[in-house]
Amino acid sequence: MLFDDALTRIAAIHQQHAIKCFLAIEALKKRFDWTSEEWVQIDNLVYLDEPEFDCAILNSNVIPFDTKTQRRHWILSHGIYPHSYFTMQEWFQSAQTAEVFDYYLEQCLESNQYLGHNITILFAFKESWELVESEKQRLRFIERFCEFVTSTFYGNNFIAYPVEQSFVPDDTPDKYKILKDCLSNPGFWGHHLISLTWVLKKQYELSGDQFNQLISNIQLQCHWRYEDETDRPSIDTRFVGTVSSDVLEAYCRKLLLNSVSNLHQITLSESIVFLFSQEWIKEEERARLIDVLAFFSKS
Repeated sequence: MLFDDALTRIAAIHQQHAIKCFLAIEALKKRFDWTSEEWVQIDNLVYLDEPEFDCAILNSNVIPFDTKTQRRHWILSHGIYPHSYFTMQEWFQSAQTAEVFDYYLEQCLESNQYLGHNITILFAFKESWELVESEKQRLRFIERFCEFVTSTFYGNNFIAYPVEQSFVPDDTPDKYKILKDCLSNPGFWGHHLISLTWVLKKQYELSGDQFNQLISNIQLQCHWRYEDETDRPSIDTRFVGTVSSDVLEAYCRKLLLNSVSNLHQITLSESIVFLFSQEWIKEEERARLIDVLAFFSKS
């Protein structure tokens, strides 16, 4: 998959995942020496889930009407289209991109969203902005980013569940304890592990308070009382044997190449590969990561 391909994929259910998947595939390619045919097969997981929309909405330096800065967030919060596209284009033209991304990071800190798409996809957009080289890419990026924020923020995607009565949060979040919670309840297609991975990757960009808030949000989701069984997968299998990089690769291959379920196969695999490589992870947690891969390989 090329970056241009990811920029022309649009959401099919709620938020666009192609950019996050593109970054995950690139990370996996650095780890696994697989054939080009196998990577094409993995790319197809994205293509099957998200339709292609290779049409230009925005044009370079052309905004057909005067967008009012004071109405910016009214327009975006109400998803007024096509006005929202031009409002976002004007914002990117008039401000530093850090201002735009930081605005939505603050919203992530204030609202704990089901599945964590608000923070993981926001981080993916922010990271992929560094890959933008052409004006065409910049405009397609702004279009996809606009679609993401209007469907995700401003209270437009708030889903929460009651918390388990037995859960008592720690005064200071502990990433190791939170990892164990994520391994006990990975969530729908491992989204708790995916969220934790993204926050750990971006820890160096966050203040201590921001990092603690985000991992606390993930831990809380691990202890929500979900109604749907797919949000609370029961992983009863236990890996027996020596956990190694070869074992990790074999189970990633099984998840990515032996079944066609959805594009979360990509982001979950890459997240587990990242967590597996962390020095602070113990062998029992590495074995549990293999259990998660094995479970979703059968889904």
